[in-house]
Amino acid sequence: MSPVEALLARAGMNYSDRVVQAVSDVSLEIPRGTALGLVGESGCGKSTLGRMAAGLLSATHGEVLVDGERMDAGHAGMATRDMLRVQMVFQNPMASLNPRQKVVDIVTEAAVYHGLIRRRERLEFAAELLREVGLPPDVLNRLPHQFSGGQRQRIGIARALSVSPEFLICDEPVAALDVLIQAQIINLLLELKERRKLTLLFISHDLGVVRHICDEVVVMYLGRIVEQASTADLFARPAHPYTQALFREIPRIRSGRRAYEPISGEIPSPMSPPTGCHFHPRCPCVMERCSREAPPEAEFEKGRVARCWLPLSI
Repeated sequence: MSPVEALLARAGMNYSDRVVQAVSDVSLEIPRGTALGLVGESGCGKSTLGRMAAGLLSATHGEVLVDGERMDAGHAGMATRDMLRVQMVFQNPMASLNPRQKVVDIVTEAAVYHGLIRRRERLEFAAELLREVGLPPDVLNRLPHQFSGGQRQRIGIARALSVSPEFLICDEPVAALDVLIQAQIINLLLELKERRKLTLLFISHDLGVVRHICDEVVVMYLGRIVEQASTADLFARPAHPYTQALFREIPRIRSGRRAYEPISGEIPSPMSPPTGCHFHPRCPCVMERCSREAPPEAEFEKGRVARCWLPLSI
């Protein structure tokens, strides 16, 4: 018995070495210069997928490719420049910024380390980045706790831009901000996307934000993609019952007063997901085969993909 197992046994707890399969059989292709939205309930695997795409986590199976070049975390053939092509903006800027570093060090550390700029160029380089994200250069010597949440997120975006990435992964970058600041950060990301010709993977649970910023949307449930389509098609005609349930509860001014109707049932444990379609215990359109057979990810219309027996059988 290992020390950990012995400690848990003394506390009256059982040790289990079961593995959670956070992401299963997911394949995405993001065209250069576009924004792809990734939505779903908490715990569905969105952030895990984003961290794998950023090279922060290694995939158990499969690989990450950028322009055909393998970019997996820990891949021996991955050059430094390849690593810098993909950067990430995190949800909580207070947790992702070093509280003991000044802004000038936060923003320039990676560029100096990788030889993109000389150390003596730090101040000018950082000032220009701050101007680009809407912050005055006179804050370079301040610490993260001296800023508001929106300002800290701008610093996080400036840090990501410091190595001139081509692909920016935004993991719920506005979730911790109030509505007015959310709009400012969203508009900033859209401006940067156009100016720098960035490709975006935008992870969010806010469907209104995703509709505004993304060209295409992917819906995940319990580690699997259940539907993928262009933003216009998905919001106009959601095909998967889970997507329909999500979109039904989007607040609308014209809907008037109505009762909130949550999706029935509880989210299954990822430790023991349901057989067949993962959504079938909560699905209002469940059929007999749903509990026995997992539907394949298939194109049921041109440019539209779903993992559901219902649209595939029409």
